[in-house]
Amino acid sequence: MTLQNCRMITGGTFVFNWNDIRVFLAVAEEGSTLAAASVIGMNQTTVARRIEALEHALKIQLFERDNRGYKLTAQGMALLDDMKGMRRAASKVSVSAEQLARDEHGVIRFSGNAEAMQRFGAGLVSAFREKNPGISFELQIDIAWDKDQPPLETGKSDVALRPLDEISGDTLIAKKIAQFPLGVYCNLAYQKIHGAPGNLVEASGHKFLIYSEDIASVMKSVRWLNDQIDPSQVLYQVNAVSSMVAALQVGDALGLLPCVTGDATPDLVQCFKHEELHHKLWLIASRESYSRPAVKKFMAFASEHFKALT
Repeated sequence: MTLQNCRMITGGTFVFNWNDIRVFLAVAEEGSTLAAASVIGMNQTTVARRIEALEHALKIQLFERDNRGYKLTAQGMALLDDMKGMRRAASKVSVSAEQLARDEHGVIRFSGNAEAMQRFGAGLVSAFREKNPGISFELQIDIAWDKDQPPLETGKSDVALRPLDEISGDTLIAKKIAQFPLGVYCNLAYQKIHGAPGNLVEASGHKFLIYSEDIASVMKSVRWLNDQIDPSQVLYQVNAVSSMVAALQVGDALGLLPCVTGDATPDLVQCFKHEELHHKLWLIASRESYSRPAVKKFMAFASEHFKALT
């Protein structure tokens, strides 16, 4: 029996269907049965009928109806937090069940952005599996930056590799596994024509490729360099390290890269470093995921693995 079809029973008497709580929350948050129907993938007439069934079961009016939509009554508002609590509880049951299923098969869902996974994640997994062949992995590439990614508490991933300055919050287990330098780079053709500036002062007359605000908001080094560059020097913005690499290889400008990436990229030359230009690499997991022996073992292994590399 699925959570959506589960019924609450008290003293042998039918009270209400869990699926109706989901409908109630959608209508409360969207303000109409039409908008709620679109969000939860249900027919609008069915949504309205389920709200009526829930009101009948609870013997109270949850919404005031008018031409502008559905508005919570005082009674509906009083129940809103409890209903949200039920949704959180149902989500937690679902996440826990998924984690238990992965425990049974020894599977870890490991996520990170493309650059981090290519440079560090894939090698880490290979090294771990040499010693722990019974544990399998699902590697997931994050498209968005951290502030736009689903939190680990949703269970979409067990462990994540994140290039961030700091990790906050008491619902996560975070291990700083390395700190890597960043540098300003250009391509060989640019060096021959314009020269490679050795510091920020020498770079004042050069054009730059910079990272977008999304990246600057989560990496202090990117923010710091962007603040040093006059807007007239900015050629254009990119939104990922891989985009910066591609743009620098063909572009007529300078740009910031992790040294481990820039130094390994053909046709790129390091111009200069600065003490402000570095980033931390974190391995993080939700507390629920970290309670799994396989995840805890993987994170402990990662700490030792990166100590040997840095």
